Amino acid sequence: MNELELAQFAAPAAQTLLTAMLTDGWQLFKGRLVRIVSGRGGDPQPAEDSLDSLRQRAIVDDSPEARDQRRSEVFALLCAVISRDPDAIAPLRRLLSDVEANAASTNAENIHQNATVRDNGVNFQQISGTQNYRSS
Repeated sequence: MNELELAQFAAPAAQTLLTAMLTDGWQLFKGRLVRIVSGRGGDPQPAEDSLDSLRQRAIVDDSPEARDQRRSEVFALLCAVISRDPDAIAPLRRLLSDVEANAASTNAENIHQNATVRDNGVNFQQISGTQNYRSS
């Protein structure tokens, strides 16, 4: 993978992972990312500590400048992992696909609307239902 391909992969991947870090679902994916970052046979603790620290800083400071900094950190991390082990791209792609699928399913929203029009008690309308929103 050349530098351009790496950047084209890592930039949106960094955004996806950073967004996932800020959700309750992060624990579903954290272990997988730790294993990828720590490499084959590597000690997972430094990777886990680093990701926990990055997540905590992202939660504490959500300013646009801080978000850009955290995204750059995740981007650099992904570039380092892929540069060290080009085979890491496959499990990263699977992880990102799962993160995106999870995000799509949790972005569903329920809408219940009740509208009552009272004009001498003549008109009454009630709307109730569920609407799912999914990004494509």
